[in-house]
Amino acid sequence: MRTLTSAGKAGGLALALLWMAPVETARAQESAPPAEGPTSRLGAELQRFLYDEATAVLHLRSYLFDRQNQRPPSSAAIVTGGWVGLQTGWFYDTLQFGAVGYTTQPVWAPQDRDTTSDGTSLLKPGGYGYFTLGQAYASARWQNQTATVFRQYVDELEVNPRDDREIPQTFEAYALRGALGPVNYFAGYVAAMKPRDYSAFINMGEAAGAPNVNRGMGLFSAKYGSMKDLQVRASTYYVADILWSSYADVGGTIKVNDDLLVVLAAQFGVQGSNGLNLLTGQPFSTFWGGFRADAFWGPMAFRASYTQVGSAAAWRSPYGIFIGYNKLQSLDFNRAGEMAVTAGAAYDFKGAGLPGVIFFATATYGGNSVNPQTHASLSNNWEYDLELAIRGDAMPNAPDWLKPFNLRNRVAFVDQYLNNAVTSYTEYRVQLNYELTWKGPRPRQ
Repeated sequence: MRTLTSAGKAGGLALALLWMAPVETARAQESAPPAEGPTSRLGAELQRFLYDEATAVLHLRSYLFDRQNQRPPSSAAIVTGGWVGLQTGWFYDTLQFGAVGYTTQPVWAPQDRDTTSDGTSLLKPGGYGYFTLGQAYASARWQNQTATVFRQYVDELEVNPRDDREIPQTFEAYALRGALGPVNYFAGYVAAMKPRDYSAFINMGEAAGAPNVNRGMGLFSAKYGSMKDLQVRASTYYVADILWSSYADVGGTIKVNDDLLVVLAAQFGVQGSNGLNLLTGQPFSTFWGGFRADAFWGPMAFRASYTQVGSAAAWRSPYGIFIGYNKLQSLDFNRAGEMAVTAGAAYDFKGAGLPGVIFFATATYGGNSVNPQTHASLSNNWEYDLELAIRGDAMPNAPDWLKPFNLRNRVAFVDQYLNNAVTSYTEYRVQLNYELTWKGPRPRQ
């Protein structure tokens, strides 16, 4: 607070100063800036909280899914929708709120003998769209540690958004995130999840496939480093009487020369039943491991990978997309005893003067698997994937309005061989994303 003082001299000068003091003091108060008291500080914090550091997002997404089966019915639908999100700034650098609403609405949702939208995971059964409040959270932070409660986005290895349809999965969780030295971590309790094709949240026991069983999940994950050098990640979750699973991977980049980079990675996981074995009624356990090598040479990239699942049981991924190296567009290659290998290549057309246009092609074989209950052989599966992606953010000369544009055109050809017979289907996916983001002025701290 600003303070004014005055000094006097003897005699008439002192009297004059005393006489003028009230007038000069009043003039000084008129010209001085307002005092920074509790009220003005609160106003400044509210300004930061509600406007200066706030963020709003409008994400538009349209999706075509068309699986042409060898025999009817086929599964197909076209939907549009996306999400709208609001997030405040940090109130007194401590408290933050956010919410995201999602919707998927049918453009074309057939329901007939030959083609149905059921099975696309884009809409509710019967081809109905829906709205859902997928995120609604409060966060508090202190010294780089952040606690977040209620509905939120969780992406922790095996527990992830499974964002390969119109709407991602979100979770009702009570979590602590942060860094301890060079290690980033997540620790929390996950009470429920909203599947990608469902408007309501269901508990983690039901999500795993155990009806009428209400269970939550304990989840912990840690990450060290970056794939640019060396990265190590690990996670574990436990759902009482249902399922436990632990996963780890390691990877890094080797710079051979200025034109050639090689990225190597390995992964391993174990999982099984626990407690009352309410998922299957009997105990089970299995493992899964794999290796992957990527080579980047100018605008071209090449991939080779291998995975193996234990023969006692298939690998279960009820809480997110399967993160095995050989998970492709249609098949997971995670059956009991399954060995899978992938070979793939990509080309970035920036080498041909078309930055932002990227082509991918992969071929995967999975076999050597048996049904753990009947010991009968399972099919030998082949999947061939092609993808053409167009990304505005990879176009250096694109106007700002084009930067959020992202278009993925994908097709998968699947052949399944068993007992000298083949079953085939073709799956088309087209996903269009466009995101508009507004951010407050965000003044210097």
